[in-house]
Amino acid sequence: MKKTNIEKIFASLVLTDDTLKKYMPARPYKKYLKIKLAGEMLDVDTARYIAKAIKNWSIKKGATHYSHWFMPLNGKTAEKQVSFIEINADGKLIEDFSEKSLIKGETDASSFPNGGSRMTFEARGYTVWDYTSPVFIKHDSANNKVVYIPTAFCSYNGTSLDEKTPLLRAIESLNNQALRVLKHLGYDDVKNVSLKLGAEQEYFLVKTDDYNKRLDLKHTGRTLLGTNAIKTQEMCSHYFGMIDDDISEFMNEVDRELWKMGITAKLQHNEVAPSQHEFVPIYSTANIACDQNQLIMEVISRVAKKYSFTALFHEKPFSNINGSGKHANWSLDTDTGINLFNTKLKDKSLFATFFIAMIEAIDRYYKLIRLSTAFRSNDLRLGGDEAPPTLVSVFASEYVLELITSTLSSIKTKKNKALLDTRVKSLTKIEKDFCDRNRTSPFAFVGNKFEFRMVGSSQSVAWPSTCVCAALSQVLKEYADHLDNVTTDKKTALIEMLKDSFIKHERIIFNGNGYDKKWREEAALRGLMEYKDSLSVYKTLLDKDIVDMFEDTKIMDKEELTLRQGTLYTNYFATVITEAKTLSEILNKQVYPSFSRFVEHLSKVSCEASSKTSKHIVTSLDKIYDLNTLLLKNIALAEEKGAFKSEEVLVKLMKIMNDIRKNYDDIEGIIGQDYKPFPSYNDILF
Repeated sequence: MKKTNIEKIFASLVLTDDTLKKYMPARPYKKYLKIKLAGEMLDVDTARYIAKAIKNWSIKKGATHYSHWFMPLNGKTAEKQVSFIEINADGKLIEDFSEKSLIKGETDASSFPNGGSRMTFEARGYTVWDYTSPVFIKHDSANNKVVYIPTAFCSYNGTSLDEKTPLLRAIESLNNQALRVLKHLGYDDVKNVSLKLGAEQEYFLVKTDDYNKRLDLKHTGRTLLGTNAIKTQEMCSHYFGMIDDDISEFMNEVDRELWKMGITAKLQHNEVAPSQHEFVPIYSTANIACDQNQLIMEVISRVAKKYSFTALFHEKPFSNINGSGKHANWSLDTDTGINLFNTKLKDKSLFATFFIAMIEAIDRYYKLIRLSTAFRSNDLRLGGDEAPPTLVSVFASEYVLELITSTLSSIKTKKNKALLDTRVKSLTKIEKDFCDRNRTSPFAFVGNKFEFRMVGSSQSVAWPSTCVCAALSQVLKEYADHLDNVTTDKKTALIEMLKDSFIKHERIIFNGNGYDKKWREEAALRGLMEYKDSLSVYKTLLDKDIVDMFEDTKIMDKEELTLRQGTLYTNYFATVITEAKTLSEILNKQVYPSFSRFVEHLSKVSCEASSKTSKHIVTSLDKIYDLNTLLLKNIALAEEKGAFKSEEVLVKLMKIMNDIRKNYDDIEGIIGQDYKPFPSYNDILF
């Protein structure tokens, strides 16, 4: 294979500012840069020049269509492809792209998730260009190219109906409040504070032939039936193991495709579970990182098909082995080059201010942090197999806690970095990090950033980012308001404020084993509540403290939060109902016929073992049949009640599905290979 020149292909399908400069006159280009730097609204004249530049660049690259690209509240992306074809006044066909087409698009808002707030007779919605995220070209397997314009999506009255709009508001709010605090700390030269995000992406690869034979994988993304494989991950042979040639070739093509789109594919490896893998990009600003993460999943899915694989992003596609997450790593960076979460900052009070602000934010709004990652498939993942528990806490190493204590008491810490001594003479001694990687911590501080480990592999990272951003913005706002009223010694006032905050909110810090039952008992004594499932935490989104916080920071209003809550319930309802219907179909069309044929086969074999096996299978099938009848009854009841009134029925449905699985898994292992209704875990994972 020809060697890839990364520098040559990188961002070749992205309209970067440098590329845009080649297609625009100097004066409007400079005006655009000034507007972008200030975060101001784009004027029509400048937009006209940019639209022309986009058209000319796109056509030169071979694109024939453009699309407003947005993220509705279903965790996926949406698009409507429109050709550049227009008819001029003379009736001739031309290729054109106006500033109006660039800035605004229209779509049917009532057909997207909306929490029940948008009726068909109020259908209109708008997409609005987000110039802070770059325009890019994407192609399909036939190399048909479309230019994509990242956009926000809102209803006719301006209510956000997407993942991007609240995130953009949260980023702006956090920047404004962080600047206010920094000014009080003497950092007047800082003009911008940006939330940087690195989202690690885990996923499974399965053979498409196996995938197509599993109705549960096709319709729900996970296996609803199936017992453990003979070998799973207990021998730790897959994690960081040698990458098979076909997987390596697939990964390398994913890298090349992403490099063309300006995505910094950096790291790839086998994950803990068999057939599980991970992809990691370099950090970017949060808005762009969220957009790029959606593209990463899309490219992985598209390229996988080329190699006869199907990519699974479901949080728990296989029971009893590791699920997939999307660890979201956050730092706060200034335009002057300061990472505000860096423990090595010379100004320790600067680090202490933003570290303690984050601790307070997570403690005060821990139920929102839990809610930001709450949905049906993530419920199946959290709490085991290296996934963090559902009880929110923050990991902070002893070194960091000592650093905070010394900063607040003006006593310098004497702790130095330790060396790792392998006791091998020829190996260099290396510095050990101050903090270990506690895999059971939901929200961990790891040296110069916070890592949110509860985020699910299939979800957009925008909503968790919005919630964390909003909570931190509120705390920083209160810090700034307090310091605004201090007229004497601000440094002393700052330290006293931080001391008070840390004492009140250090209860959220826990460095031990998050799976330990004793921690739950201790957390209860600390006043921390655990929300073990999504349905229990959805109710809190309209709690007064959360509504007040979102409205005070001007990120979301109560109407938008109500819409979001309704969407969460609706999506959860649809997921459970789809799982239940799929399971019933599998039983009727695959399990019963296959097992019946095997029982018939056993009846022709005259031996005690065959007789006992047959009896055991028939007994289990009878139980499954009765449970399936009950399942169908409760599906009908849930659909009659609807998404907002069927919580008890949904809980019952999930229990019935678990009972069906137990009975099925009990007999799956004794059915003959030629009579299996679909590929087993042994077939799929190895």
